[in-house]
Amino acid sequence: MAGIPVLHCITGLNVGGAEYMLARFGAKLTQTNYDPRVLSLMAPGPIARDMQAANIAVETLNMHQSRPGPRAVARLRAIMRSSAPRLLHGWMYHGNVAASIGSRLADRQPVIWSIHHSIANLASEKLLTRAVIRISAALSRQTSAISYCSRVSADQHEALGFDPAKRRIIPNGVDCDQFRPGAGARQYLCDALRLPRERLLVGNIARAHPMKDHETFVRAIARLRAMGLDAHGVLIGDGHQNGVVQRVAAELGITPMITVSPARADIDRLMPGLDLFMLSSAWGEAFPLVVAEAMASGVPAIATDVGDCAWLLGDRQMVVEPGNVDGLAKLAASLLCLPQEARRQLGERARRRVIERFSLNAYVDSHLSLYEEVLEQTVPKPARQIGWQASVSAARRMW
Repeated sequence: MAGIPVLHCITGLNVGGAEYMLARFGAKLTQTNYDPRVLSLMAPGPIARDMQAANIAVETLNMHQSRPGPRAVARLRAIMRSSAPRLLHGWMYHGNVAASIGSRLADRQPVIWSIHHSIANLASEKLLTRAVIRISAALSRQTSAISYCSRVSADQHEALGFDPAKRRIIPNGVDCDQFRPGAGARQYLCDALRLPRERLLVGNIARAHPMKDHETFVRAIARLRAMGLDAHGVLIGDGHQNGVVQRVAAELGITPMITVSPARADIDRLMPGLDLFMLSSAWGEAFPLVVAEAMASGVPAIATDVGDCAWLLGDRQMVVEPGNVDGLAKLAASLLCLPQEARRQLGERARRRVIERFSLNAYVDSHLSLYEEVLEQTVPKPARQIGWQASVSAARRMW
């Protein structure tokens, strides 16, 4: 018997936390009575391969820079009619708006949004993103539910006008069978990236982007070395070659102590080989999946106090203010100076926290309950202050 068709609308399928969550969630959904399909607004990126490996159909509008034209709108209408979803699930701002517009282009199916971003300061966002957020606030009243991966993110979006009645908190989930300690992980990591085994390996996995504040990461590594610790920074993600990381490392004279690598598909095998995971982000994080993956891998983790990092880590002493190089280095040093057995025990405790609170199974179960709740609801209420025609027209202009 065919499953209940669910269409997931997402901005793109490049490497990122939300994209990975959709791929892993979609693979789990195929084992239920739901039939997941994915619509990528932009040309599909590397994560599309994960979808296809799980036998999930991927469609695309082939948009450029998230700006739709008449062909994209016509294509969206055609996909809606051919796939006939019972439920639309948006991912990230543009994907959420696309799901809402797509519903109105066809049979007005219920729509769930997923928010994977935090907004400490709206002015730090791009102009187009700000416009989409404002349009989303108006459209949010017509959703069936809004799933936030962090409590901080929910508070921030509701302060910007998102409907608080639609709030659901579903933190990101980790496959703890995939991300786990491994006896040979240290050797594998050092061989794969040509790292010196004797150094204290401090990792960060993220693409190059100003909000990730990798300059602070590099400066913290330099401070650790100035304290007499043989620390080595490991950055994995696209865009680091010839970027801010290497420029700052050269400026500080620690180029040999910083290793960069493009995005890799074997993060689960590399992660357990680290001595410490250090998130340096300045803004934008809601519930950083990569921190939870490090914890599940048995690696002690510290972070800047962005999004729900303090909740994820379970200890406010494990976070410092964004941009605080000295604070981040001192916190890292306090862990790296511990005996190896003590660090191992910290890693075990971190893994238990993820298994108990932030597993992929819990993430899937929470969404299945939400799907059931939404599908049992009656037809969505008609628009209140803003008509759907006006909302869709405005969204097309801003999107």
